[in-house]
Amino acid sequence: MIKRISLILISSLLILSGCMGKDKLQKEEEVVKKKGKTEEKAIITGEINTGEKYYRSIVPFEPGGARGLIKYGVDNRLDINEFELGLMRIAQDNFSTDKYYYQEGQYLSSTTVNNWLKRADEKTAKNNKTDMTQKGLNPALGVKQDAPYKQVMAAEDKHPKYLSYVLEQNYLVQSGNDKVKLGGVVVGLSFNSTYYYKAMDKAGLIYNGSKKLNASDVSREAKKMGQQVIHRLRQNQALKNVPITIALYQEAEKESVTPGHFFATASAGAGSSQLGSWDKIDDRYYLFPSKDGTAAQRDDAEKFNNFKTKIQDYFPNYVGVIGKAHYRDGNLNRLDIDIPMQFQGKAEVISFTQYVTSSVMKELPTVPVTINIQSAVNKPEALIVRDDANSEPFVHIYK
Repeated sequence: MIKRISLILISSLLILSGCMGKDKLQKEEEVVKKKGKTEEKAIITGEINTGEKYYRSIVPFEPGGARGLIKYGVDNRLDINEFELGLMRIAQDNFSTDKYYYQEGQYLSSTTVNNWLKRADEKTAKNNKTDMTQKGLNPALGVKQDAPYKQVMAAEDKHPKYLSYVLEQNYLVQSGNDKVKLGGVVVGLSFNSTYYYKAMDKAGLIYNGSKKLNASDVSREAKKMGQQVIHRLRQNQALKNVPITIALYQEAEKESVTPGHFFATASAGAGSSQLGSWDKIDDRYYLFPSKDGTAAQRDDAEKFNNFKTKIQDYFPNYVGVIGKAHYRDGNLNRLDIDIPMQFQGKAEVISFTQYVTSSVMKELPTVPVTINIQSAVNKPEALIVRDDANSEPFVHIYK
């Protein structure tokens, strides 16, 4: 049971593909990984049944060129997770999990990503004015940084930075006998919802400012940047003849308890430096209970409230029930629920978990559901997982 629950807990992070009975690994397949002109031994990981489709990955693990940099560009941890995992979902539209294997991006270095996040009139890390592929993608400030602070603050407000991070993912495909090669690239561009800035006066005092970004302005600038990114990627010889997908992500606010969302995607076929038309993505998260959640999804909000009421009526202590609902194309896709409460003993945990599983889950919408039951000190007490609407929930009580 412990082994199985571990697989469930890590399945949202590991890039593995599901579809295999009883959690047994298939025979690992040895391949030769080809990168540029070099070849090295590698292994494609076996398949694990996780209830979802994930890409198989290549062993040994090769860190991405900009690994770890994302936490300096994206403020909200929920956004970091959703940006990465959501990009993998988008990749599946063009790169099937049955045919392609996942690898962290190998072609955009931390230096390049940092340069792209700068303003167009800022010096790059290498200070190479002739290399336009390193130029900042954010709008030029228009004044010098050592200008009077009031001028700098006004310029920051008028020309906010939109782009906050660039994430590359590589998808490999088997080529001939025992070889794999790059089959496609997906690049996500993440954008601020609010731009925070500061300036210093001659006395050394720091002044802070912020500007809430208009969604239509973000979309306009994002699509222009997406086309620039395609042109730059094609300058790399290794990326000239592979299909590339660009996806645009709008971050949530810093303190938001739900992540942001992808809002558009476009692709360029192998050898093309021109993106096709932008396809709108309808991907949203709502918190239950909340005014926004109730206003946007009243029926599901009422079902969640019925679930919450039954739990609170059953247990004598106050129970906080919080739900995070993911919607795709207007339809509820999955529901994650946290139940923090004060227990007086393990017997109470067992009784409460049984009640939630057998009597209350039928109140919830018929979608995949994960319920985390925690003590007041954030200690995990129990986990309930329903992979799909028709399956029996899996239950684990921590010892």
